[in-house]
Amino acid sequence: MAGLLRLNAHFGGRLLTTGVAIAGTFQPYFWLNDHLPPRFDFLTPLDTAIPFLPWTYALYSSFFALLLGAAWLLDGHEYLRMLGAVLLANAVCYLGFVLFTAHYPRPPLDGIPPGFWREQFRQMRASDNAGNTFPSIHVATTLLGALRLRLQRGGALWVLWAVLICLSTLTVKQHYVVDVLGGVGVAWGVHALLFRRPVPALAAPVEVRS
Repeated sequence: MAGLLRLNAHFGGRLLTTGVAIAGTFQPYFWLNDHLPPRFDFLTPLDTAIPFLPWTYALYSSFFALLLGAAWLLDGHEYLRMLGAVLLANAVCYLGFVLFTAHYPRPPLDGIPPGFWREQFRQMRASDNAGNTFPSIHVATTLLGALRLRLQRGGALWVLWAVLICLSTLTVKQHYVVDVLGGVGVAWGVHALLFRRPVPALAAPVEVRS
């Protein structure tokens, strides 16, 4: 643990830790998405009424930039706590994918004018199938980051950004409304479990002189 704390004492180390964590969590995510047939349909009239706005993919993908912001602003100890919360939230979401498997009925790419946004969606859909919806990992991870960043300077702006990212999961037609609510529930539950009270700072060693 001491070595991990030393590694994450600087921004480069936190980037390395984040890369390893993301690479590790992507493996079960893609396996589940490729192998679980849909068993539930969560589509509601509200889902149908929400418009498909391809340009909001910019917000949707900015989720990664928010994580970089957390790596930059949080100290090593706090960032590792946040990353641990994200990994626990991922595990809870994976369980949801297994128990409540659903596939979102994505709109065809033909509805997007040829050009930049259609290409972005084509690339995303080529690697990310329509499953793994409930609860939304995208929402849970984003909110966990925002809950820790809200204590930093400009905290309200981080929270606003996170809310916009969560809403964009609906307007890019990646998630049902219930998925977003489930992701919010996972984030709040994990945060309440792991951050009920602040962890006291490690006391500096006291030098004893004879």
